Amino acid sequence: MDETTREMFSPHNLPLEMMEEILLRLPVKSLTRFKCVCSSWRSLISETLFALKHALILETSKATTSTKSPYGVITTSRYHLKSCCIHSLYNESTVYVSEHDGELLGRDYYQVVGTCHGLVCFHVDYDKSLYLWNPTIKLQQRLSSSDLETSDDECVVTYGFGYDESEDDYKVVALLQQRHQVKIETKIYSTRQKLWRSNTSFPSGVVVADKSRSGIYINGTLNWAATSSSSSWTIISYDMSRDEFKELPGPVCCGRGCFTMTLGDLRGCLSMVCYCKGANADVWVMKEFGEVYSWSKLLSIPGLTDFVRPLWISDGLVVLLEFRSGLALYNCSNGRFHYPVSNSISGCRDAKVYLKTMVSPNDL
Repeated sequence: MDETTREMFSPHNLPLEMMEEILLRLPVKSLTRFKCVCSSWRSLISETLFALKHALILETSKATTSTKSPYGVITTSRYHLKSCCIHSLYNESTVYVSEHDGELLGRDYYQVVGTCHGLVCFHVDYDKSLYLWNPTIKLQQRLSSSDLETSDDECVVTYGFGYDESEDDYKVVALLQQRHQVKIETKIYSTRQKLWRSNTSFPSGVVVADKSRSGIYINGTLNWAATSSSSSWTIISYDMSRDEFKELPGPVCCGRGCFTMTLGDLRGCLSMVCYCKGANADVWVMKEFGEVYSWSKLLSIPGLTDFVRPLWISDGLVVLLEFRSGLALYNCSNGRFHYPVSNSISGCRDAKVYLKTMVSPNDL
């Protein structure tokens, strides 16, 4: 490259808008390096708004299982937090697994509440507090005043974590239920206001089906599998911008002998696994969130009656599944399973897909 061309593409000669558009489409690793190019780039890349824009662009990118995929999987197993790349799971014979125990609070019981824009929200057992952590840039922050006061040990708490775009606020939703009682009390934590408040819109007669499973964040909503007095299975959905709960019907199959169901996030779509008549597990996706007619059966896995949840699906219809014993790949075309990380990540209690971003928990 001659001097004239090099000067033309110098950071100082690029219009600010063009420079930002280019940088927004780069992976985190590149952005971290490019902070050292010049002071204007460092200032731009360090902005909170830039990090959020970058995360939103990555979420809509077409990269799935290629080397450019910005997605990873984080799992908890007893007292350990581990992660690996989606690309590695699908394409490498030996999956590289990162252990994050030393980056956090030491040896303790972690419950992953949810992920959003690269932030992982988790609940720590010993101080009953909530933390936000970005595993990509290795920053964490305890949420001030997030320890939730409960009346006694008989209260079961089910969490969910997501982003309220209308208020530019990351929020945690807590569903509190006394054992052997139906009534559910709901509280909402705002990371912007640093406090809990009550919400009274939870429908009566609805019970969360699996209280150990966190809410699934989809399009500004949090969703839990539930049962109600009016129907055997339903979905309870919390709209973060409207601050209200409502019921969403599942696919038609739920009225034909399903004995349980599991919700998930499958590349931005709400997914549901129905265990039909004890013979197979049907995986459904809601292609347009909130539209009942958009439920579509993606695949059926014969012989599965235990817990399973799809985490990711490739363009070639190879599905990453979470079992109680670990992660597995299921090829829809030939019906075969492959266990790429059986020795590295086993006994998964709750796996979550997260986006590799520069959103800092310290900026909230």
